[in-house]
Amino acid sequence: MARPPTAKQVIQARKAPKALCEEFWLLVGRRQGRIWYARRIGRCVGEPATVGFDGLAVLEREERKHDVLGFLHTHPTSAATPSRRDLHTMRAWTSAFGKPLLCIITGTDGLAGYLFADDRSRGWPLLTVEAFPRGVIIGVEADGG
Repeated sequence: MARPPTAKQVIQARKAPKALCEEFWLLVGRRQGRIWYARRIGRCVGEPATVGFDGLAVLEREERKHDVLGFLHTHPTSAATPSRRDLHTMRAWTSAFGKPLLCIITGTDGLAGYLFADDRSRGWPLLTVEAFPRGVIIGVEADGG
């Protein structure tokens, strides 16, 4: 999600239809027990296999409002499971914030959510995650998650 693309990736991205490019949103809201109430903000469009975002703005948002819950992004050509890059990115952000965060992914197989508890987490699958109109996302942790 954050590494700059290579020259080859830039050339390929220019040829790729925008529908095949990853998208990203910041998730803000609140957690109540096992239920996460989020809304997506700040859409960014990236390349076919990566998307960047303004990390400083994310840090400032958390410092100002303490409401960052995680990130939503797309995998337009693969399943909704965290990639190696996603694992590294989520671990870094949970370490930076000192709190659990969500990684919600829309992939070729639908919508899935993962809870990253700390900087060693592999991402626990949420019991359910649903998208609603106006950018609302609700996720529910499994028992013991």
